[in-house]
Amino acid sequence: MKKLAILFALTLCVALAGCNQPAPPQGGESTQIPSGTVSTSPTEEATEPAPPADQSTPTEGEQTVTLYIGTKAGGFTEYPMTYEGELTPELLIQGIADLTGWNLTLAEPVTSGKGGMSVCLSNESALFTGPPDPQKDEFHVYDAEQLAEMILDSIQKTLQEGFTLEGGDPDALDIWYYMEGEQPLELPALGLFWPIDQPYQWEGAESK
Repeated sequence: MKKLAILFALTLCVALAGCNQPAPPQGGESTQIPSGTVSTSPTEEATEPAPPADQSTPTEGEQTVTLYIGTKAGGFTEYPMTYEGELTPELLIQGIADLTGWNLTLAEPVTSGKGGMSVCLSNESALFTGPPDPQKDEFHVYDAEQLAEMILDSIQKTLQEGFTLEGGDPDALDIWYYMEGEQPLELPALGLFWPIDQPYQWEGAESK
């Protein structure tokens, strides 16, 4: 009986000792907690300031004007001409000369007055000396009268169209022709002249 009591006491001690030991983790392996990742916002790239806008005033570009070659009776052909700067009567007349090959040298600058312009062609111009040799095929003339009418009508029409404001009447801008010394325009080879006190019209020529 005494031995049975001692055996019971030992069994109870072993049982109590087993209850105080911590239970091993499932599977017998320790579980490691993964370290957390720290997210950072992307670094913003520094933007360079835009260069200041160019404050300089742009230079004046090319402009376009129309040259008219032909006669009032037969009609005109239009030719665009580019230029820079100020538009002047001399610039238009030189443009006609460059285009056609005609010598249109002026004896004096074109004068502008109330209601019109006055043009004085030099004695060296094609109006008095004839067409160039060789002539350009597109502007070929067959006699002095045809050349004179084309020169005078082309200059007149080009100046009227070039210096009439939008919506205005080009025919209202009168063109006068005269010779050096303020003499009436005269073409001895044709026996024609135009009174100096009347605006030019080819049909207004008088015989001499």
